[in-house]
Amino acid sequence: MRPPDVERAFAQVSLLGRLSGRQRARLAELATTRSYRAGSMIVRQGDTSMALYVVLSGTVRVERETDGGASIAISEVGAHGFFGEMGLLDDEPRAATVIAVEDTECALLAKWDFQNELRNDSDIALGVLPVLTRRIRELDELLAKAGSPQTT
Repeated sequence: MRPPDVERAFAQVSLLGRLSGRQRARLAELATTRSYRAGSMIVRQGDTSMALYVVLSGTVRVERETDGGASIAISEVGAHGFFGEMGLLDDEPRAATVIAVEDTECALLAKWDFQNELRNDSDIALGVLPVLTRRIRELDELLAKAGSPQTT
């Protein structure tokens, strides 16, 4: 997929949709695309986080392994969704495993490229932080509904 096509896809992704067209175009130029067959593991829980993944087509399942070794499906992510965003900002291992449910194409934005763009244009952070904050709030709500202690 060509950078202009990736930029148009990025415009429909909640994490990147608040960025300017110029910012999205620059990130799209840095991105690479990869295809995954149904059933393929895209990332494994515990591995090093190196990239943000934007689903261009297809569907993936996000699952987390419990301490007892069982896998729990957390969500499914389709076109215009994303995963791996935490790895852009910290050096922690992957929090979940992601598997292609159907043939899937993703745009990958490497951590070092994203961080370099942040250094050059701090307004990118102002565009993505509200989406990251919303995800934290949604997790807090889920934990509250499950009767678990809330995080702050």
